[in-house]
Amino acid sequence: MTGHTASSLRRAGLYALALCGVMALPVSAQDTAGRAVSGDLDIYYEVHGDLGSGLVPFLVLHGGMGTIAGDFGELLPVLAAQRTVIGVEQQGHGHTGGRDTPVSLEAMRNDTLAVLDTLEVDRVHVVGFSMGGMLGVEMGVAAPDRVATLTAISVSQNLDGMHPAIAEVNRNPEAAPTPEALELMPSEEDFARMQAGFVENPDGPEQFQRTFAQLQTFMVSDWGWSDEDLASVETPSLIILGDSDFMSVDHAARMAGLVGAQLAVLPDTTHLSIMRRPDWLAPLIENRITTADEGSRTTFH
Repeated sequence: MTGHTASSLRRAGLYALALCGVMALPVSAQDTAGRAVSGDLDIYYEVHGDLGSGLVPFLVLHGGMGTIAGDFGELLPVLAAQRTVIGVEQQGHGHTGGRDTPVSLEAMRNDTLAVLDTLEVDRVHVVGFSMGGMLGVEMGVAAPDRVATLTAISVSQNLDGMHPAIAEVNRNPEAAPTPEALELMPSEEDFARMQAGFVENPDGPEQFQRTFAQLQTFMVSDWGWSDEDLASVETPSLIILGDSDFMSVDHAARMAGLVGAQLAVLPDTTHLSIMRRPDWLAPLIENRITTADEGSRTTFH
């Protein structure tokens, strides 16, 4: 990556960006990888564990410019020790080729459901980070029968729910980011790790640039959900964010109140470090699953 390219990418500061390349995940003899047909695209997926175990599996959904291994490299082994994990790489990410059509939550939802249908999996415990958390919320709103529980990590209701400095960078990517925004945004080293996740993309490593451009367009589109949409979610849910994340704690609390979700705020944690907290994340996720039978929604007083 040239210095000019890295600087341009950093200025864009996409909210959906996730830290990639934390650690590589080897596919053991018990694990499988495959592709599911969704319209004009073959969607890459991994299965870690045995789908015949009788337990509802996890579905992990990576962030923008992320991959299964990049975003869930530390958390996935911990989750896989509890139950089977399905990972999906979205349009133009990792091992899944791109489309000429725009990125949208609806398209990603349909692609993800195509994977579940291919695997003959009816319901999953969704764990999504950043863009993957947005996709998880989308599934909770539009495909609630497929979601046993929902854990959305570092997610907002819409662009306005983001930290003002980050939202402004998304709206005006050519403008110089403020010092406040720069403190929150990925470094050039982070971008290099993200780019490494595209080396085996079916459309070549250059898919990185195309996907990045599509996500820039997506982030300033009308994505998001109304208060009524979020209030309609009956799935037992958990929202997790860092205390120095891309969205404010107040916004996350309001969103959790609408969804009826549990809310966890991790101290000394940013958008780029939150997925490196498996010792904190895993117990929170498991607690949401084990307490789901006590009532699907959490009431905030």
